[in-house]
Amino acid sequence: MLIAILKNVLLVVRNLSRRLLRRPPEYVLLEVSGRLPEFRLREPFFRRLVARPRAGVTLEELRERLERIAADGRVRGVVLRVRGLQAGWAALEELRGEIVRFRERGGRVIAYLVDAGTRDYYLACAADEILAPPAATVSVTGVRTRVNFLKDALARFGVEGEVLAVSPYKSAGEVFTRTDFSPEAREQAERLLDRRYAELEEAVVEGRGMSPEEVRQKIDGAPYPARRALREGLLDGLAYEDELPRRLGGGVSIGEWERAGKALRLPYLPLIRGRVAVVGVTGVIVRGRSRRLPFPLPLLGDEQAGSESVIGALRRAEQSGSVRGVLLHVDSRGGDALASDLIWREVERIRRRKPVVVLMGETAASGGYYVSAGASGIVARRSTVTGSIGVLIFRPTAVGLYGRLGVNPVALERGARSGIMDPARRPGPDELAALEGSMYAIYSEFKDRVRRGREIEEGELEPLAGGRVWTGEEARERGLVDETGGFRAAVRRVAELAGIPPEAAERNLLHVPPQKKGHPEPGPVEGLLEAAGEVLREPRVWLLAPYELGE
Repeated sequence: MLIAILKNVLLVVRNLSRRLLRRPPEYVLLEVSGRLPEFRLREPFFRRLVARPRAGVTLEELRERLERIAADGRVRGVVLRVRGLQAGWAALEELRGEIVRFRERGGRVIAYLVDAGTRDYYLACAADEILAPPAATVSVTGVRTRVNFLKDALARFGVEGEVLAVSPYKSAGEVFTRTDFSPEAREQAERLLDRRYAELEEAVVEGRGMSPEEVRQKIDGAPYPARRALREGLLDGLAYEDELPRRLGGGVSIGEWERAGKALRLPYLPLIRGRVAVVGVTGVIVRGRSRRLPFPLPLLGDEQAGSESVIGALRRAEQSGSVRGVLLHVDSRGGDALASDLIWREVERIRRRKPVVVLMGETAASGGYYVSAGASGIVARRSTVTGSIGVLIFRPTAVGLYGRLGVNPVALERGARSGIMDPARRPGPDELAALEGSMYAIYSEFKDRVRRGREIEEGELEPLAGGRVWTGEEARERGLVDETGGFRAAVRRVAELAGIPPEAAERNLLHVPPQKKGHPEPGPVEGLLEAAGEVLREPRVWLLAPYELGE
């Protein structure tokens, strides 16, 4: 408390000097690009070395910048330069909410579309005005998903897969065993796409003052050259970036954040005891340490949340005397069943001492939902894909590959099922029955976790389970999450449970990294070797949601 008071005294002096000696521009230019991850990330050296796509600005940074601009009182508004946007729909939903909040506080928002795809336009519709360069193209062409089914490709190499699943709706393994959607998987994908398209349509209706019929016609007629997009009412004007000051009113001043931020008032530290810790579960859930692979692998993706790393972060938050509650950010389509259960246990245990509230990102399904089920509360975005309460087992077989290579594998075994995961031969009926038994045992445990955490009766849960996936809004209607909202809603919930003022908690978060100092994540080669073992070692039960939706 004393330290906070002393720091605030210094901030008073700094803010006074900024008020007297520096003047911010009338409009602040904010770059909006890349994947828009939720919180600040430190990219490992190797990840930067191989020139993987940069994460760009984070939602946390954009929230803080908009908050500072609005609180300063001397800035008229912001210009959002939108280009190269690769963010998921839940992230876009979050940022749209922040834009609306900024406008409600009196700020003006101009969206300047450099790359005008569907996601860019969905975001821009939350602004007061949408501008683009004269040579731009507005490609608000709708939403889609594409799944690359691998059965025939694997067969060319003599590889095939045996997938056991608790229900046809648990369809994550179909990419290895089919050449097209099953009826159940297609029904789910179509429903989720319908929901996503409805979100897009609603955003354009509200932002551009069109009827739903007009919006659908505009989408079906896209892409448009910028001048035609202006005539169609999709844009408010055309301007090169150097023309923006005149366009916004008589040569107003526009400054990049890097310069403007130095003139804005700095926020004061809240004078409270107690903080909210932020712990992340990002990527496919695996055993061991969190790691990032240099390229994605089937089933395992590229970013992985290791159970040891997540549990270590949760325990550090639990043991910290300054932490009164935990915000668990889950952005994962699931993964290893045991790893998910170990994380669930820590969440369920810690919530007895300190509240744990889950904030769901783009996807928090299957294992991602499993680790969330024991929390004190769950907040999802409307666009979040969640649920997928179900289990599968993937058993690869490479008999054809061995034959093509001229390899004759001969195994000596002790134990009737010692070779149950040997890819050199096909599994027998007894082995498949054993795998199936393991699968249903884990499925029963999964449903038990959900029943206990969400207080749902068995008869009510089964129609929601079996691998079925839901949007965040559908999950709220079915009791799988507590509310739909974003970061502020989740912080408010955990702060209220912890007895901390929500506004103060937002400004005093404690980010707990997945790795302790001196225990870095494994390097790329070590990470790849560890990841390969996830599929080829002993039988693994997987809690994985279907393929990601929306390109």
